[in-house]
Amino acid sequence: MIVMKSRQKFLLLTFVMVPALLFSSTASATNGAVTLGPQKHVNAVIFFSDDIEVNLPDAEIFHQYDNLNGIAARIPESLYKTLENSWFVESIALDGEMSLYQDTLDWGVDDVEAERVWGGFEDAKDVVPGNVAGAGVKVAILDTGIDYTHPDLDDVYAGGYDYVDNDADPLDGNGHGTHCAGIVAAEDNGEGVIGVAPKTSIYSVRVLDDQGSGYTSDIIAGIDWAVDNGMNVVSMSLGGGGYDSSFDAAINRAYDAGLVVVAASGNDGEGTISYPAAYDNAIAVGAIDSNHDLASFSNYGSEQEVVAPGVDIYSTMPTYSVTLTSWWYGYNQNYDQMSGTSMACPMVAGVVSLILDANPDLTPSEVRDILHTTSVDYGANGWDQYFGWGAVDAEAAVDQAGGGGTPSDDPPSCLVADPAEGAIVSGAHRVLVSASDDNSVSKVEVRIDTGTWIDITTNFDGTYYYYDWDTTQYADGSHDVSARATDSVGQTTTDTNSVSVNNDGGSADTLYVASIDMWYEEFRFWFWRWYDVYTEVTVHDGTGSPLSGVTVSIDMTLPSGSHATGSADTGSDGTVTFVYESGDQGTYTSTVTNLEKTGYTYDSSSNVESSESLSVP
Repeated sequence: MIVMKSRQKFLLLTFVMVPALLFSSTASATNGAVTLGPQKHVNAVIFFSDDIEVNLPDAEIFHQYDNLNGIAARIPESLYKTLENSWFVESIALDGEMSLYQDTLDWGVDDVEAERVWGGFEDAKDVVPGNVAGAGVKVAILDTGIDYTHPDLDDVYAGGYDYVDNDADPLDGNGHGTHCAGIVAAEDNGEGVIGVAPKTSIYSVRVLDDQGSGYTSDIIAGIDWAVDNGMNVVSMSLGGGGYDSSFDAAINRAYDAGLVVVAASGNDGEGTISYPAAYDNAIAVGAIDSNHDLASFSNYGSEQEVVAPGVDIYSTMPTYSVTLTSWWYGYNQNYDQMSGTSMACPMVAGVVSLILDANPDLTPSEVRDILHTTSVDYGANGWDQYFGWGAVDAEAAVDQAGGGGTPSDDPPSCLVADPAEGAIVSGAHRVLVSASDDNSVSKVEVRIDTGTWIDITTNFDGTYYYYDWDTTQYADGSHDVSARATDSVGQTTTDTNSVSVNNDGGSADTLYVASIDMWYEEFRFWFWRWYDVYTEVTVHDGTGSPLSGVTVSIDMTLPSGSHATGSADTGSDGTVTFVYESGDQGTYTSTVTNLEKTGYTYDSSSNVESSESLSVP
């Protein structure tokens, strides 16, 4: 039999940006701001060569070691890398913290509430014996291999196969697969990091080479291996090409055999989910940042199922030199941060492992349903193309599956779902409130402005608590709609949206600024750092609806005090995004100077805001 390799290439789904040098504008594809992590500063201990005196103006010095000719200081990471290769530096090392042996809890693992499952409380860093932690669940990571010698992975590593070199040694030569493995199951061993499901058995199925690319035929072979070797979960942080009926069939057969298949949605920032995530029986995972905004690089679309943290995720890296730890890419050995839907995918694979530990009898379909119904909805009500069903919540998912850690007692969640912030309302308007608690909600109330709290606990439609607000009893203009939820032990949470009452009827031929959002992205090459600063402007007409084709003009004040200006038209969602590229650190202020559209009048008095500032970093 002749086996032909498909020439369809698959690539790693880790976010990479290439800097540009112009101030320009582009139409925004999504709503909301995206915030990536700030430039790193590090604490370092530095010893200089004998008889050398060095003045470091960018250093915040903690200790001056006069007799040892050295200092302890906080310095930019770029300066640290420069000093590493400087002739006058005898030694330089990060300032290590001495404490009880304990794992680092990455923000993403914390955000999906994994530690509340295996640790029993918020910010736990140790597995409580007997709690759900992924024990007995097998996760196959189809990637560039795994550094199975890593001290945070050696005890959870259970085997695998290398389809790139066709041998039984799937050692990672790139770094990507090791990072993904640590997100799933970095060990509870008192050092390094701890994963989403630290008792999970991980298997390395190497289907991508040291440069992070591979072929469909090898990936299908990896899926076949996963079925043959009794895996429970397949995690694929890879993508590329178009629809392939053979690949689709392989995933369907794995799914029918009882395997949950998780895949990254892709990093093009476009409304098209990459394959294999787009296949029906793969769980497509998008990425969010620490503000719960969809990451700027994350794909979205009709197949988006859930989202998970995928920006600045701290996890394991190979303990030896590989492609990503070379000078060209600049990642660290042992541990480092990476961003991409590649990181979000193993977050979800880890949550699936916890679900299956809690209830091994669940089918893939039942696991997906649990993910859908327990995810935290950050987008439009219910499913939407950006967030899918929402951000995965390990604690809620495990509870629904039938297991869990120590019961917690957090304050309730409370959200005014409708009307939204900045909305224009008139007549009879139904206020919708979302409220939940880790134990139970005892009361939900609403009020308008500073009026009396109104109990709406019994007004529940199965999803929202509701209050029918007669806006005609209130003057036109700005009003605050507040909701308050109280749990069984008296803890309360309040949420407020400011809205506009317009019972006289909004003028459809006026327009105004509904919102301004700013964010930045950091880029690095060796010891250089630069920043792209974004400004997203949303324009509504007088009825509060998004308005396309509006020419928006802005003036951005730069850290130096100089100015950059630009103008561009809003898209169908009423938004336009401007970017100032390759900027420096400091404060940026963007001000809308004009809105123009034929047949419309700019009503600046209706602006929700006209200026916004951002500090970088």
